[in-house]
Amino acid sequence: MQDLVSKHFAQFFDNVSESIYSFPTMMQRISENLHLIADDIHLGRYSTTFTLPISKYEPEGLTNSTVSYTSEKGFSEEVFEKSFVTAEGGVVTTKLNPIKGYTWSEEEKISLNHLCLLSFMLCSRTRLMGLMYKVQRSDSLTGALNSTGFQEIAGSLIQDGVIGQYSTVFTNIKNFKIINQQVGGHNGDIVIQNLCNSTNEFLGENGFFSRLGGDNFLALVKTSILQKYLAFLQDINMTLQVRGKEFPLHVEVKTGICNLTPQSTMAEVMTNASLALNVAKKSAFKDTVTFSPEMFEQTMHDKRIASQFHDSLENQEFLVYYQPKVDLNTSKLCGCEALARWKRDKIIPPAEFIPILETEGSIRSLDFYILESVCKDLRNWLDRGIQPVLTSVNFSKIHLSNLKLEDEILSLVSRYQIPKHTLEIELTELSDYQYYDRLVAFVTCMHDNGIHISIDDFGTGYSSIKLIKNLQADVIKLDKSLIDNIKITATHNPDKIVSSAIIKMANELNISVIAEGVETTYQAQFLKQAGCAMAQGYLYNKPLTHDEYEQLLTGNRTYDTKRNK
Repeated sequence: MQDLVSKHFAQFFDNVSESIYSFPTMMQRISENLHLIADDIHLGRYSTTFTLPISKYEPEGLTNSTVSYTSEKGFSEEVFEKSFVTAEGGVVTTKLNPIKGYTWSEEEKISLNHLCLLSFMLCSRTRLMGLMYKVQRSDSLTGALNSTGFQEIAGSLIQDGVIGQYSTVFTNIKNFKIINQQVGGHNGDIVIQNLCNSTNEFLGENGFFSRLGGDNFLALVKTSILQKYLAFLQDINMTLQVRGKEFPLHVEVKTGICNLTPQSTMAEVMTNASLALNVAKKSAFKDTVTFSPEMFEQTMHDKRIASQFHDSLENQEFLVYYQPKVDLNTSKLCGCEALARWKRDKIIPPAEFIPILETEGSIRSLDFYILESVCKDLRNWLDRGIQPVLTSVNFSKIHLSNLKLEDEILSLVSRYQIPKHTLEIELTELSDYQYYDRLVAFVTCMHDNGIHISIDDFGTGYSSIKLIKNLQADVIKLDKSLIDNIKITATHNPDKIVSSAIIKMANELNISVIAEGVETTYQAQFLKQAGCAMAQGYLYNKPLTHDEYEQLLTGNRTYDTKRNK
């Protein structure tokens, strides 16, 4: 009897690879093999019971009790039972009943024990491989599909010719860093888990949902329910426990959509919705954006810019232009802002490359390149007896993640022996910056070393009031969007009201105000009457080349706005 069991099951064991991941198939194969030897071993019934730790990776079809064989001849109540302990502390129990009216001998029970052991080894191997298969395709935090699992399903839909029935939806949680700060990292994980669970429950058979990492999620959704799905994403609510109290949370998301076609490729499935999401994330007004071919062209353009940047920097293709700043009370030159221009076949304005470098991270290299260029110019002018004015150099907020930023700036300034009171660091894109302790530390260090600090684009972000209250800034710059609508014809002008209020508040805090984008004498007069200290814009000068600006420094530094108008 033992030889019979070994013959059938050993051969089965060696040829099991085709069903190695599928537990139901494995049990079916065991049943088929039992049929071949059932009469010879007088088997009436075979069943396996699984008592296993709960795992989000458990293979499909693994139930508590699985009956793999029942004889048409019936079975006796006598049972041969054997239990095995799994590596993680679970128990697998196999029960065998002889056919009705038969009793196994002790010698036969030795063979049955061998049968149970072989069966357990097969089940364990299948379960292990099933677990590995699922782990490789699942997100460790949530159990949702990961990128590998998502692409495998998308590939099947493409191969089956049904991908055109779906849309891809790429989702990102808005301000997730702030949520983590509010509720803590553990609760942040719970937010991710709850979102995945509720989304999978909502989609059911109508889609596939994956977590690609962090707070980024990609779904394949049947286009027939797309609008319902988008409505669902706008209404995600949950309650967390934070420091022993209930914390209600409404989760807001940014979403990119791509409507697929029968011809859609894997690259389009994985990429297009992501491109749309990037557009949504940059928009202050749109939370949901649908992909268009122009987005792909823009992405290719951005990649070309990013790929050309480092060689261009090494080849010194970036130039410093200087835009003068004017004292509104005296009409005299009182400062300037150093601006980057990229000289290739033509001069490329900053709006075409600065946002790309901000996103890609190369802005760090450019900012320091401009700072060093300014230091060289200042040193040259000082050595020739030309007295410079306060010069502002823009630094992106992403520098603040560098804890050595202060030392690197001070080292560069010291290398060229530049009087620190002639330099100003203008911090940009701060409206949504969350790490105030780091920001305060940087500003304090610059002040302690005699370098001025200016806050760019003031009035454009929700955190502006907090910035002006907490930071020891020397100057705030009124954003051009506030200045553009200051016109003679305007009767009730909200921008005038807001600008006047900001200027008044800053003056009471002993912070100077400069307005950018001043183009008319009316704007200059209004700002002067409101108490604004300085202005820059085309009313006075466009950004000037090095030589043009040097002529200004060595000539008459007083502006006649009537002449310049």
